[in-house]
Amino acid sequence: MTLELVDIDHRYGRRASLQRVSLTVRPGECFGFVGHNGAGKTTALRIALGLLHPRRGQVRIDGFDAERFPLEARARTGGLIETTGFFTRDTALANLTELARLQGYARRAARTESSRVLEIVGLTDAAERRVGAFSAGMRQRLGIAQALLGEPRYVLLDEPLNALDPEGVADVRRVLEELAARGIGVLLSSHQLSEVEGLCERVGLLREGRMLFEDDLANLVASGANRHELKTDDGVHTASILTELGLEHDRPDTSGHFTVELDGVAPATLVRTLVERGLGVEQLTPRPHTLEDVYLRHARDAAQTDAVATQTSPSRGGERISPAERVAPRGWLWRVSRFELAQSLRLRVALLLAIPSALAWLRIRGVASDHAAHVAAVEAGELFSTSTISAFEGLAHGLIAGLPALALLAAALASPHIAGELEPPTLRNVLLRPVRRFHVAIGKVLTTSAITLAGYVALALTSVAAAAASFDFGDTFEISREGEPELWIAAADIASEVSTALTAPILPLLGYTALGLLAGALLPRALWSLTVTLLVVAALELGRGFFGVEGLEPWLLSEYVPSPFGDASHTRYFLDLAVGNADAYFPHEETQHLVPSLWILIAFGIATVRIQRKQVA
Repeated sequence: MTLELVDIDHRYGRRASLQRVSLTVRPGECFGFVGHNGAGKTTALRIALGLLHPRRGQVRIDGFDAERFPLEARARTGGLIETTGFFTRDTALANLTELARLQGYARRAARTESSRVLEIVGLTDAAERRVGAFSAGMRQRLGIAQALLGEPRYVLLDEPLNALDPEGVADVRRVLEELAARGIGVLLSSHQLSEVEGLCERVGLLREGRMLFEDDLANLVASGANRHELKTDDGVHTASILTELGLEHDRPDTSGHFTVELDGVAPATLVRTLVERGLGVEQLTPRPHTLEDVYLRHARDAAQTDAVATQTSPSRGGERISPAERVAPRGWLWRVSRFELAQSLRLRVALLLAIPSALAWLRIRGVASDHAAHVAAVEAGELFSTSTISAFEGLAHGLIAGLPALALLAAALASPHIAGELEPPTLRNVLLRPVRRFHVAIGKVLTTSAITLAGYVALALTSVAAAAASFDFGDTFEISREGEPELWIAAADIASEVSTALTAPILPLLGYTALGLLAGALLPRALWSLTVTLLVVAALELGRGFFGVEGLEPWLLSEYVPSPFGDASHTRYFLDLAVGNADAYFPHEETQHLVPSLWILIAFGIATVRIQRKQVA
């Protein structure tokens, strides 16, 4: 079983980043993927890990086509691409435990697995430390640890030794050696030849998106067995003799220093020839090829011929390997939703969602205080009459006070769910688990919707409790100075509308949630998505007064949520009923379900498509 890239092509716009790239990584070996910056190494690793889709070619992992069986492919691979992406306020163990649970482990098993990989990378003593306090080397080792979750057969590491001090380099090299010893295949990309030499058994050279060679390092070094260092007392005369003998050598050096390819000529024969020609030979010693020599030679040849010179097996495009046993975990919906919910709670959403409830409670208490003052004024003869307030009216006041804030918060809290996970690239760590992008999109839709619904349930319960504590769910009477209270509104006439009043705001609130998630899916920065979300909400609120086209208002989402800028919502209609307004009227009865549903479907749909196509670094 192997990890294979077979004839991979990829483009960024008009520029070809990979051209018919093929390589093979076997379990238990370290494969060095070498190339200059911009050669296409990172792109190749992203394709191998399923973060990018190639324009042509195939990725096969233990016989599974990664395009057709992405869950099986990701269950067998782990990766670290460029920078690490963790929640810096959480501990190393907490970060890994959440990822392990997404990987398919139960809670206790996830902690055990996280402890196991922390021990492998030498971070056991730092398990309970916050990641924000880690050094660069420790973060790099933690990045390798997350790549090892789930015991993958292949680990792909992109420039893992970058920006590390000597001690950090030594630590990471030790980890890589231990991984190979454990039977894990390691694909290590680097632009530093010294990083892979002495660590990797096989290497591949990538230049400008083309694979120049893929071979065992021992074979490449052995190819320079006839290479020697020569020093004589006359460089010019020596150069002419070497040319006469047909021996390849570097340019003439007056000092007498040469690098010579003997090509079957015995060293003793060369020495004898030079001496017979009157030259003094001071040195002739072997100089085997280094990986740098091989790199430069192939790069020079490729630049001259503009052709790929592959030294190993021909194209493997037609080879067929039987897939291994399936190991990808089931239950993606629960795993993804639970993970997303855990991340949302990390944003302190409970505190923010308490704000609408607090506003509702304050409003109801304010109404109760004003009512008590009016009753006292009637009794003192300062007012002629007033009406009692039922808990139905108090409930309506609470909802009207809290719903605008909840709609704004629902949109704002949903906006960083994607954009905020790109830098640091925590979303990438999620996509490296055995889940599809569609699964992640559905998880985010369900999680943001659940948070909004939780906020609304809290608002509704607070409003009902505060209204019940301040007033009675009974009839409403008119109180005057000159007689007994008179029935104004029967409780039975209002009670039948309570269930509709409580359910009517749900769809509009989910519509605002969908708008926030859409902004996060379209924009690359959390601050940008939050800003655009707030501007859209403001435009919906303020725009109602500027739309004069007949029939357009019902299609605005803001028409279905209470607002100080003009309230045509069902909640306002319920309040008018509760106070006995004879002109109570709800203008959007025919569209109250259709319009919010369309906003939800369109916004969530576009966000889902965008998540599936979004480039994740």
